[in-house]
Amino acid sequence: MAADEYYIFTGREAVPRHVTRVRIHKSLTVIPARAFQGHRNIEELDCHDDVKVVEAGAFDGFRSLRRVIMPGVEVVEHEAFCSCDALTDVECGNLELIVEHAFDSCLSLRSIDLPSAEIAYPGAFFCCGALTNVKFGVKLESIRDGAFRICIP
Repeated sequence: MAADEYYIFTGREAVPRHVTRVRIHKSLTVIPARAFQGHRNIEELDCHDDVKVVEAGAFDGFRSLRRVIMPGVEVVEHEAFCSCDALTDVECGNLELIVEHAFDSCLSLRSIDLPSAEIAYPGAFFCCGALTNVKFGVKLESIRDGAFRICIP
């Protein structure tokens, strides 16, 4: 597999440790909790429009993850992207619910556009010290207390 190629994740196999770029197979609509546990070399994740949920802890502690493309995802669960230190680019046009600590300690995240977000739960962006620009759309119902706690650059 060349460095610029994506590994296609079907959810039924062990992902090779050398993989750095992952594309979710069309058959999956949910990225399971801890689906990539132990695969800390992943730098890029590309989801198709039908992926709706990233379950708890799916990418927790992935310090190499820089870019996430998830146009159809509606829910990012607890600590799904927690401690993704290098994460700078998140594309999530349909994200509605950002659950507690979903993006906790994403130290390099500077900006995020959330046009479909309805609720940002407490700690959703806890300790994202570089986060200076968050854009919400007209669907926003609530930003819960502490959603952006300790986000001072």
